[in-house]
Amino acid sequence: MANYVSITSPHRETIVSDHKYRLRYFKTPAWCPYCEDYIWGSGNIGYQCTNCGDYFHVECTLVLTTGSCPGLSACHPNNRALVTHDSSIPVCDWTVNDVCEWLAVVNLYRYAPNFQSLKYDGEILLSLTDEQLKHDHIHDVFQRQSILDAIKELKTRDKYRPISFERFRTQLTTNNHGDNFICTTFYERRTCDLCEKYLYGIIHQGLQCSRCGLVMHRQCSKLPSKRCVHTNKQLECHIIIGTDFNDQPIDAKTQLPIIITRLCQSLEIMVQENPALSLIDAYRFSIESARIAQLRKLINDNDIEQMDFKRMELSELASLVKVSLKEPGIGIIPDENYEDFLRLVNAPTQVIQEFVVNYSMPFYVDFLKFIMCHIIKIWKLDYEFAMKNINQHHAVKPYEPERVVDKLVAIFKQLIFRPPWPMIMSHSRNDKDHVHLLKRFIYEIDWDVERPPFNAFQQTPPLTTAISQEQSLDQCPWFYKRQDHQLLVNKLSTNSIAINDGDFYVRFSTEASVSAPFTLVVQLDGQQRFIKICMNKQGQYGFSLNSCFFPSIQELIQYYTQNSLSKHFPILKSDMKLNKPIRRDIFLSNTGYDDTDSYAAGLSNIKHDINLLRITLLELTNKYTEMEQECSSLKVEIDQITAYMSEIQRSTMAYGRIQMIYEKQMKLNRDNFLQCQKVTEKSEFDRSFKYLEQRVEQFVNNLKGLNETYTERQLKREQLVKTLEKIKVEMVSCENKIAMCVKLVGDKNVEQHEINNFLGLPTDEPWYLANITRETAHKLLKPCGEGTFLIRTSSNGLYALTLVHNNMIYDCRIGRDPANSYAFRFIASNVPKNAQATTMNGNVTAYCDRSFYSLKDLVEFYKKNSLAENNPDLNTCLTVPIKLHANVKI
Repeated sequence: MANYVSITSPHRETIVSDHKYRLRYFKTPAWCPYCEDYIWGSGNIGYQCTNCGDYFHVECTLVLTTGSCPGLSACHPNNRALVTHDSSIPVCDWTVNDVCEWLAVVNLYRYAPNFQSLKYDGEILLSLTDEQLKHDHIHDVFQRQSILDAIKELKTRDKYRPISFERFRTQLTTNNHGDNFICTTFYERRTCDLCEKYLYGIIHQGLQCSRCGLVMHRQCSKLPSKRCVHTNKQLECHIIIGTDFNDQPIDAKTQLPIIITRLCQSLEIMVQENPALSLIDAYRFSIESARIAQLRKLINDNDIEQMDFKRMELSELASLVKVSLKEPGIGIIPDENYEDFLRLVNAPTQVIQEFVVNYSMPFYVDFLKFIMCHIIKIWKLDYEFAMKNINQHHAVKPYEPERVVDKLVAIFKQLIFRPPWPMIMSHSRNDKDHVHLLKRFIYEIDWDVERPPFNAFQQTPPLTTAISQEQSLDQCPWFYKRQDHQLLVNKLSTNSIAINDGDFYVRFSTEASVSAPFTLVVQLDGQQRFIKICMNKQGQYGFSLNSCFFPSIQELIQYYTQNSLSKHFPILKSDMKLNKPIRRDIFLSNTGYDDTDSYAAGLSNIKHDINLLRITLLELTNKYTEMEQECSSLKVEIDQITAYMSEIQRSTMAYGRIQMIYEKQMKLNRDNFLQCQKVTEKSEFDRSFKYLEQRVEQFVNNLKGLNETYTERQLKREQLVKTLEKIKVEMVSCENKIAMCVKLVGDKNVEQHEINNFLGLPTDEPWYLANITRETAHKLLKPCGEGTFLIRTSSNGLYALTLVHNNMIYDCRIGRDPANSYAFRFIASNVPKNAQATTMNGNVTAYCDRSFYSLKDLVEFYKKNSLAENNPDLNTCLTVPIKLHANVKI
């Protein structure tokens, strides 16, 4: 180990330009803005600048020789309220919370909840042994040793002054690693190549140079070290698992990291095939670190798409999922969004749903949704197995979903909610919020996956504040969801309703935001005024984050119906209050049904003509089907544009990171140029600087092009969304018209199944399979004999008859002829001269001569008559319906 000697502190003024230092002692870790690492321990380990208030390691002050003190306003947020001391605070005086904060900064935050529940304070911490840790269920040898290494370093920090000034003076210009350092996770004990001390923790322990493989603490990476020499050796920082999610190989189907998707899907399939396996137990059990390192290398050295994960143990796959989620530098929730998510703890369910679905990074939205779906599927698989056991063994003990969810939350909370490194101490502080928010994600948010039955989730208030018992906003007549708001905008654009000054409504904000999730829209002087409604972390509301006093939006609205808004918004009239709400219930009852009365009057004229009713109903159902298909096409196009925008975002982030690296390298080259004395070296540095400058300019141009493309796609998506919403409004109107027609038919005492037959639709016929593809139909009929048949819906919304003849499978299209009361008729494959053709939606369709009132009539006719009249190659009859064939199981 390195030998450290006490030194006399050099005169700070001779080393640093205008920072003024004083020695401080720490109990809570402080943030060093120079090396971006924490100052922790009880010895002479850090200084505070009396000008700016920031704190620095002793070693960092020795090399911080350039630049000027930025002043008090630039003090890092972590350090502004930090309490430090004039004398050393022994570790044995630390509280449990102090221990948990220390665990976070030495990359051991995984064990903070355990230490907190066991009430380990500083005195107990110093006395921990390997046997005690094993007794506390820390079974992994590497992890136990990592804890003991950190404790050993903590014990010795007050016994030395770290590094002599003379060493820095002689090596000040030898660190040329630049931005090649990558935050890396190791699964064996590693020492720092500079200070020769062990790296701290079990994850993200240190930085590794991607060129030469040098390993260092974060702090040591900013200090002078030996020169970087490129090596071809495979390094830990080159492992695919651990690189940022955006830089990992992407699955073509999900557009997410293929490692995560393959592992999760393999786990689900293995448990579905063998329900006796428990995915929850697999995730709770952690395999040895040495085995994780082997599996990580195995995945890195092989094609992930070709790997057979069924050869691995369930617990190994589960451990790989956890490793893949926690190793990347940026988590499932990006660093810049962590605090926004934390604000959702006390937010209404509608706000959480809006934010997680619509916040600005589609890639991370999809990623979070995939992980949450995986969690719920684990719960569902556990529930199905438990129900099967209860039914088979008549167990008395009921299934307890709350206990299962508690286990899932304990497994995934640290994988989903990971604070950025400058906020890492909040891991233990916010643990209860992480637990509560993840439970709300599981119980309350719609992730497009079915949940097992459970009792309503009871929101237990956090220790600091009580959650306001809000009435659901859905019940407030002045609140509009996004789809309702679009209807309102369409209605207001027609000027068909009268709105007076002070009339108001509340909607979600245009941009998904946690700090301002809602917008109050007030009418004033013939114009709409938009006022943001802010929400603080305690779930209180107001018009700014500093004035959030209302426990619910309902109370805020109630208050401003009696008090003026002008004290917040001088632009408004002095006596401006909220007047009359634009009621959703009344408004929506008139929206989309403007022609209901006239349509009802038209129907009353034909209600006695059953044939005209039938044709009208068929026209409406066909129109509705066309709109449904158009909606599906629009959704596919919107999803494609969203996926492309996500790709652009990933590319933009990658370009941004590379540009930052090049700009830092330019700064390093310029500094070297200024310090260099030799003309030849100056020329080389100048040439390198100009090359880097050209590359940065290229990156800027590429970023500009990507941003323009992103904006173009965003506008296109917005247009498609508006079109989709407009079609949905028309579909609502069409649904009501269909309901009116069905009611008229029902008034004639016609049952529902008779109405289906009336429309010519099959119900439980043995030959009808609605939602299968052509390929599936051929696969089903392949082992069947002559005359076996089925009728299915085709991709264009019509129908298709698929049958076996002469050991071949044929498909015949069936349409509905609008020129012949929408009768069912075979569609001719070729249009003969004498064929009857009908033009519909701009398409010419030629029908065969014979028509039928229903599909059932068509089948009954061709059971007795040959199909050759429609196709000469089909001289056969329909004999065996697919569901009645002995060799086919549907």
